[in-house]
Amino acid sequence: MSSADGTRHRWEWWHRQAPATRQTVRGLLAFLLTGLLAAALGVTTAGTHSSLGPHEADYRVTLDRQVSLRMGPLGDVIIDSPLPWPLGAEIVVREIPTDLETTGSPLPGLLADLEAYGQLFGQPEAAVADAVRGLVTDALGRTAVAWSLILVLLAAGRLASHGRLRDELKAALSRPAVAVLTGAFVLCGLTAVVVPETRQTAPVGYSPAVLDGTPLEGARITGRLADVVAVYGQRARDAFEENEAFYALASDNLVAAHESEAETASSDPAAAPDPAADAGPTADPDPAADAGPTADPDPTTGAASAPETGSAPPSEEGPEPDPVTFLLVSDLHCNVGMAAVVATAVEQTGAEVLLDAGDTVMSGTSVESYCVNAFARAVPAGVPVVVSTGNHDSVTTAEQERQAGWTVLGGEVVEVAGVRILGDTDPTLTAVGAGTRPERAETVPEMAERLSETACAAADDGDPVDILLIHNPRAGTPTLDAGCVALQLSGHWHRTVGPEVTGKGVRYVSTSSGGGAGGGATVGPLTGEAELTVLRLDRATGEPMDYRRIQIGTDASVRLQPWQEFPRPAAGTLPDADAAPPSPRAGTGAEAWR
Repeated sequence: MSSADGTRHRWEWWHRQAPATRQTVRGLLAFLLTGLLAAALGVTTAGTHSSLGPHEADYRVTLDRQVSLRMGPLGDVIIDSPLPWPLGAEIVVREIPTDLETTGSPLPGLLADLEAYGQLFGQPEAAVADAVRGLVTDALGRTAVAWSLILVLLAAGRLASHGRLRDELKAALSRPAVAVLTGAFVLCGLTAVVVPETRQTAPVGYSPAVLDGTPLEGARITGRLADVVAVYGQRARDAFEENEAFYALASDNLVAAHESEAETASSDPAAAPDPAADAGPTADPDPAADAGPTADPDPTTGAASAPETGSAPPSEEGPEPDPVTFLLVSDLHCNVGMAAVVATAVEQTGAEVLLDAGDTVMSGTSVESYCVNAFARAVPAGVPVVVSTGNHDSVTTAEQERQAGWTVLGGEVVEVAGVRILGDTDPTLTAVGAGTRPERAETVPEMAERLSETACAAADDGDPVDILLIHNPRAGTPTLDAGCVALQLSGHWHRTVGPEVTGKGVRYVSTSSGGGAGGGATVGPLTGEAELTVLRLDRATGEPMDYRRIQIGTDASVRLQPWQEFPRPAAGTLPDADAAPPSPRAGTGAEAWR
């Protein structure tokens, strides 16, 4: 059978179908074709305003198969597009002065960010994650609008033609020259729109050898920026490589420390670390830990707090504890190099939940989303992150963390891995160079009282809070004094305090996990010791069991401190015989200490 006969048979089959079937098929085809056209329009016209590392920038999709970074009078950086053909992108950095003669050279400010650029190279996907998300959202929105308009126009045309739009179009196109003129008009319109977009920038500039082996390998650089790269590019690359090597070594040392501990345990069971045994303050060589009342003065009074620990009352034999392991970090302050170390610690400790006591970024700006994204991308899949934002975070930071899939505490009790956690965002915002200001109509003491009321109400209802996770340690004092929570975890002070009995509970303040102890920089290799804390709670009762510190030195060394039991309030703080009946979960948890 010839091809002509085959075509005739197909047309005959088509016309034998019921009119309703043919109409349905034509409708579906029209729906799909208009959807494809709308998607093409939406994708090729998408744009967004987001960040690029430490800068604000405008992004838009192009059709020139290049990614062009426009830095005003400094020049451009152009690389081949990794996007599907023929898509490219243009990124316009908005913080470069347009008049270098009157406003002064921007180079000092850019060079001051060299360490930040080193981190940007180390986490390129995190740097543009928000921009990609913004472009996708914008493209979907434009597609929906374009699709709706096309369908409305088709419906209007069908209505105006009294349901005979297809016949009217066929009749119009059958007239002499109409089809030709229509085709020419469409072709000219597409040419006028598409050709300028697909025109590539002339291959000017040069590709410095210093970029080889980096995400910018092969990039062509133009203008004054080429001179900057030629002079300072090696410095930026050295910073990038030093940063990568330092934190890779720290991660390797963390793995080696756990492996060494496991080998010791297998060869000499008596020497194995026992998480259930109280190593006591003398077993911890850290001078900042349990150093006595003069080592941990209370910043609220400036005076040393006397230890209140007492012997726990003898407990009857009960069911075996069901421990849940947490990893606590605090005050990372945008040290994205620590992201890999934190991820390694989660894997090595078997932590079920990552707790972040706040100050994840430096100033709470939108451009610091790359810090949040870097940490979020590093956390092993399936491990939830619970954060109580700090005074260096902001409402913007909290939203970035929610978009990353984290649980941001907001004054309500949440349950994660069977443990009930309460906390809230810090009511103040401290931006580097701009001081501290309120971010909502509430002070830290007012927030502290509100959290105490929430925790005590939960305890009275028989569902006590197990952990109060709050950035500022002072915000937990009323809750601990009321005996409405067993354990408070905080940061903010950039030094380790406790764990110590405070009021009728236990407070533990973590130093900076980003190496910011003593006010040191948290960009680049550590300038101060960083600390992570592993802690365990009994899932059944909510009782804090034990903890250990992981300390990362400025030489990338790792020290695993011994496991220690959490202290218990003195016997006098436990409930008396006239106290209200304990809640079903209160055996040794917060309610038992009220």
